[in-house]
Amino acid sequence: MKNIMERSSKPNKRSQALKSILQKQGIEQIAEDLIGKTIEAPSQANSPTIVTFGAGSVLQSNGQTNIAQSIELFNQLIAKELARAASGLGIDEVELQAWIDLQIEVPAKAILTLLRMMQNLHLDPLSEEIGFTQYEDGQWQVFITIEGCAKLLNQHPQFNGLHFTQADTLIDGLPEWIECSIYRKDREVPTTVREYLTEVKGENEIWKKMPRRMLRHRALQQCVRLAIA
Repeated sequence: MKNIMERSSKPNKRSQALKSILQKQGIEQIAEDLIGKTIEAPSQANSPTIVTFGAGSVLQSNGQTNIAQSIELFNQLIAKELARAASGLGIDEVELQAWIDLQIEVPAKAILTLLRMMQNLHLDPLSEEIGFTQYEDGQWQVFITIEGCAKLLNQHPQFNGLHFTQADTLIDGLPEWIECSIYRKDREVPTTVREYLTEVKGENEIWKKMPRRMLRHRALQQCVRLAIA
């Protein structure tokens, strides 16, 4: 699992969701170039519609949904949610747009999810409180960072403390698991989550240097999801 907070040189994958829509509409060929501005060429009766994506073109049969219009509406939805998120958090819309533009591998669906979570949880990606993570199977998911978790806890009116417990059994000198318990004033029992080292251990450098801290972070993040977020 890896987090993405900076620009990648790999090809843009954000267009995959839209390309999938096109494939379902019966379009025979989809250009490999990134989806840019969509242009629908005038067509005569009983002739196919030509829709251009970047430098390539695809054919669309008459009677099918206007794909170019659908993509335009989808882009407008992202722009609308981006403006709302920036306004709600009191951050510069241009800066937020620039940050979003850097997430060139993240699919549009994940972008929308993040923009809406920003509004619901009042977390700022520019302050590294929320971002994206990619799992080994290639799937992207919105990721609340430790900074974001701390903000959610300390600003929640019902937060009443937390406690960590670790296993006595060790794996290569490390605790087999760590538990996080979050207490709330409006609940009789705490929310407790246990994360196992063998299930969440990463292979990147930070896991090698600070494995206990990273395991504790994973327990905290999952517990916050259930108790607060």
